[in-house]
Amino acid sequence: MTQLGFSNPDCLRDLYMASEDDAPKYLPPDSIAIKFFGNGLPLSNGDKWRTHRKLATPAFNKALSPEIVGETVYEQFDFIQQHSSGHIDLFELMQRTTIEVFGKLAFGYQFGAKSGRRLVFPLLNKLPTEENRKFFKAIDEFDEFIYDIIMEKRNAIENKKGSENGRIDLVTSMIELSNREGISTDLKQLRDEMANFFVAGHDTTSMGLNTSFYFLAKYPEMQERARKEVIKILGNEPIIPTSEQLEKMKYLIAIIKESLRIYPPATLIIPRKLAKPLKIGSHVVPANVICSANLWQIHHNPKYWKNPKQYNPDRFLNGEKIHPFSWIPFSTGPRNWHVPLLINNSFNVPLSHQLISFKFCSIGQNFTLMEQKVILSMCLLKYKWTLPENSIHKEKLMLEPSFLLRPIDLKIVFTERNS
Repeated sequence: MTQLGFSNPDCLRDLYMASEDDAPKYLPPDSIAIKFFGNGLPLSNGDKWRTHRKLATPAFNKALSPEIVGETVYEQFDFIQQHSSGHIDLFELMQRTTIEVFGKLAFGYQFGAKSGRRLVFPLLNKLPTEENRKFFKAIDEFDEFIYDIIMEKRNAIENKKGSENGRIDLVTSMIELSNREGISTDLKQLRDEMANFFVAGHDTTSMGLNTSFYFLAKYPEMQERARKEVIKILGNEPIIPTSEQLEKMKYLIAIIKESLRIYPPATLIIPRKLAKPLKIGSHVVPANVICSANLWQIHHNPKYWKNPKQYNPDRFLNGEKIHPFSWIPFSTGPRNWHVPLLINNSFNVPLSHQLISFKFCSIGQNFTLMEQKVILSMCLLKYKWTLPENSIHKEKLMLEPSFLLRPIDLKIVFTERNS
């Protein structure tokens, strides 16, 4: 089967702005990834995708809560204090924090000690290796947990029992909306949606945070500049910011976006299999060709990024011309996780594409940007942090491939500002 890879933003515009019926997402039916992701929003197509998008968007936005993230950050401060005598494994800390946030937001559930556990994806093969056996066992445990939660939420709705704290979690909101709209959602569909939100709201957010914490440790002047901005908006003590306050943190937002540019958590976008011939760039690509995009090449293309290997958040603040399809850490278009950063007519992007890109502001973008801003802003008020003297990351962030990129043994030294 013919496959094509693209790294030109103009080609990506043509591919990812095409109708989902003309260029549906595609993975081989026997792909190991389907075992976990199932038929949730990122992999479904056609009417199924359109129907469940209508459910997921309002449900997810209703469940978004800076308060839940902030409460979890306070809890993680205790974890840092318990390890204040040594170097903290940043990857473990961010995994704990993001999985705890996701548990509360999605299920109204507190993982506690279980938040240190991870679902590690093997390198997507079907060999009977020990790693794969552990992977499938972990999926079975994950499924059992998710199904129990969904049944518990359904029973609570049927018995008209509200949550103890009055908050509406994501599962409850999706079930209530499906009942109200007359949309059938079986247990498997809800499970698949939660599995996909789990990766988007946990693993990808964690990697973005690792990158930002690392560069702020490497460049203390950037860390101090970000801290001054946060102090100006929130004051000098760690508090949970409101949504309005988060929007004012322009430099912090630029840091997060530059982190997602230089180290996108996923380096490839799920391929599309063309249902009909499609003009991509200057060529017409035949039907049945599988097309994909390499995010790493796009985000480091010197034609569209000045000094692409340099970590420079100011590129998102200084008016630098940015092609709207050259920053797509979680895809773009009607099927995106993230909307393009900036519409810039100097690249001759048709108005229709601009409007469509903006219209499909993603479910995942709102969540991950909010979560990262809350965690970083509160930590900036509570701590200063540096790399250990013997860090292997002194020159550059050392990564290893998993399902998503992850840092190798990234230790950070946290020091309380007021100590």
